[in-house]
Amino acid sequence: MSARRWRGTGWYVSPNSATEVMAMIARVSTHSTNHRFAWRGLASADFTLSSSLHRHLADEGRVVTEDSLLEREEQILREARRWGLGVEGGQFVDDLQLLADLQHFRVPTRLIDVTSNPMTALWFATAALSHDESGLARSGLLIAINMSWYRREATSESQPQTVFRTVGAPGQPLDKMRRQGLDLDTPFIVSSSLPNPRLRAQEGYFLASSHPARGELMASLKIDVPPPPAEPLVETLNRERGRGYPMNLPFVAIMISPQFKAKLRRYLKQTYSRTERNLFPDFTGFYDHGAWR
Repeated sequence: MSARRWRGTGWYVSPNSATEVMAMIARVSTHSTNHRFAWRGLASADFTLSSSLHRHLADEGRVVTEDSLLEREEQILREARRWGLGVEGGQFVDDLQLLADLQHFRVPTRLIDVTSNPMTALWFATAALSHDESGLARSGLLIAINMSWYRREATSESQPQTVFRTVGAPGQPLDKMRRQGLDLDTPFIVSSSLPNPRLRAQEGYFLASSHPARGELMASLKIDVPPPPAEPLVETLNRERGRGYPMNLPFVAIMISPQFKAKLRRYLKQTYSRTERNLFPDFTGFYDHGAWR
């Protein structure tokens, strides 16, 4: 069970109430002004952090490697351009922008949706899932990945930039930034220069990387899970700031008990306007969530 493995990392907290969930999000968010967290909500703590293309290949029975990912990615991009997609204002958009648009319309890509707003990620983490075989509802998971920590740990002065806008310089190859990102030893951030209404509403962007040589929980990202902290993470996060604080914080996994999900959804709706209509302000969102049936 992935939930057990998330706990096994030591980089997790299990709040005891909906109020504690909100307090822990605030603790993580204010841990340090030098940290930039990419937030991701999973409806089940038994899920791994994997891209839709990774899952698609696995469902086909393929062995997921960088070669198999790249082969399918090239095919998708090639066929999408043959279809006439990837043109804005009479100009071809680069590969990263096209992948971002394809991801929006459920074509599998290696991009992983994240957000800068933890309340948006919490909305996804509190989604209700069908009960598992034991008859028990599933816990959700809210993940905060500290992109600043991973860049500092794994890069050198010669490492290229790790934040890519999806529109490159005129005349450069359409695949230049995608391939530059895949050459990195860490995940890279894809920030759309042409954000659609859903990305704006969700304050969203993307993480991607070449396929890791090994990875279980962070299955699609080149992210090493460091050894557990010396003391329980919840104690560190609850401690008042002092000299030498804060500690290194690569990521935090916040367990969301199924019994808290409905109450948290009410908080998100009443205080933060996190609703289907506000998060999915487009035709696809209306199809999926609108009361038209």
